[in-house]
Amino acid sequence: MAQNLSDFSMEKLVLPSNGGSAGRRRSNSWTLHDPTGFDDIHDEDGPPCPLASKLTNQRWHEIGNSPDQSICSTSNFDVMVEQLAAVMGMHLLELLLYWLRPKDDDGTKKEVITDVLEYLEIDPNIGNYVLTTSIKNSIRDYVAEIGKLYKDVGFHSLEHAIHVTMSMNKLLSMVSDSHHQVSKSFENDGEGHNCGSPRRVAQSYGIDDPRIKFAMFFSALIHDVGHTGVPNSVLVEEEDELAILHNDVSVAEQNSLNIAFSLLHAPQFARLKHCIGPNPTQRKFFRKRVIASVMVTDISDQERIQIVKSRWETAFPPVEDEEKNQTERRQARAAAPTPPEAPRTELRQSRLRRRATMHSSEAVAEGFLARSRRLGIRTSMDFSGNLIDAYGTNNQLQQHAVLETMMNVADVAHTMQSFNTFVKWNRRLFRELHAARSAERLPFDPSARWYENQIGFFNHYILPLAGKMKSCGVLGTTGDVFELFAAENLKRWKEEGEAISEEIIRSETSMMVGPNPLRGPVQRRGGRTTS
Repeated sequence: MAQNLSDFSMEKLVLPSNGGSAGRRRSNSWTLHDPTGFDDIHDEDGPPCPLASKLTNQRWHEIGNSPDQSICSTSNFDVMVEQLAAVMGMHLLELLLYWLRPKDDDGTKKEVITDVLEYLEIDPNIGNYVLTTSIKNSIRDYVAEIGKLYKDVGFHSLEHAIHVTMSMNKLLSMVSDSHHQVSKSFENDGEGHNCGSPRRVAQSYGIDDPRIKFAMFFSALIHDVGHTGVPNSVLVEEEDELAILHNDVSVAEQNSLNIAFSLLHAPQFARLKHCIGPNPTQRKFFRKRVIASVMVTDISDQERIQIVKSRWETAFPPVEDEEKNQTERRQARAAAPTPPEAPRTELRQSRLRRRATMHSSEAVAEGFLARSRRLGIRTSMDFSGNLIDAYGTNNQLQQHAVLETMMNVADVAHTMQSFNTFVKWNRRLFRELHAARSAERLPFDPSARWYENQIGFFNHYILPLAGKMKSCGVLGTTGDVFELFAAENLKRWKEEGEAISEEIIRSETSMMVGPNPLRGPVQRRGGRTTS
């Protein structure tokens, strides 16, 4: 049992990742203490290196392509579990310490949840809290069970999950780094002068909140668990039982959420679940954030894509467009003739009559008219006719938009990292689609125009997505790294992609021997089964 809160000064608590040491050290500064308590690994030319710190300190472009093949570049199940558990432990420790703090980083008072102390203990060697052995074991066990539930498919495998998760971990670290560095650059020089440059401003949008960081890490870990190796459209067309269960909507994503939360609610993970959400309010916050993050990875859902696009444009309208719209609205109001009073009154009564079926009384209808606003991303309406503000502040709207972007970036991080990493995962995507085609479960031949299709994907999805990370300012001047790597990968693909595509198609099609894991009985509606 950990010591009482009063026995230890809160000022001495280790706060990893959130402005902590792990996130801000360069990748060659590997001498940090790992507060998670997971095993250290050693660098041949340096002192012992905590695993969570070494993983976090990777450079963005080295993820999945590290010179050290044990770091996020392995297919060894036990090594992957250890890596994921180490970083998950780092984020969970930060979350537990957050529950013990009486104030947020901005000084706002918050609830202190002291019963999480049972999951912490004092390490006498460092004089700080670390996770108890039982919680570390729970983390390992949960990660291992999730890992076993990832299927052996070409792309959407556990190897993809660890790549996305470590990319998300790096993004979260970069957000904390940028916010911290910019905050320091704006400190006064002692004489009241501001030392910072406005071009270095980085907005964290509250993303350095430990609750959000843990939820985003968890989302990346579980986002493709149970993926069957075929697109959602195929599951819907086959009338697969998963499509029936999830009403043909984001089938794979909803299946992943179902698997992950069902496992988390299993009795053996009750203590881990309590660490993540010590009360119903916090569990609801966590669940809502994870659901939103996983669902946004379905980039084949046109309706969801449009919602995400609208949310982004509302949160970050181009300055020139906003100024132009305001000017046009002012001109339209000035040019419009003032209608007579009688028609205006008549119109008002007409509007009241039309809304008779959606309001419980004229008083409610009058209230709606008095505060009438355009419904959309910011505002919706409940069944009683009351308006609901989906976002209390513009910062919350922007936070949601940025988190969606970060999740999408992590999911396709290989396109914005080293060219070798991109080619590796491009090959694995073809392998998965070719297996589905060979199993007669894919309606198109992926080898047709493979080279050209990658160029279109970069132009229409990857480059605009990378541009969002730059334009939102969450990483300050570091935000252009994604666009730079994406543009360089596109350039090299245009130059080398035809030859690479031919080699991928030739080698992967010749390797398809033996039983196909995607070929098998498909359960269809009405109990009909096909092979």
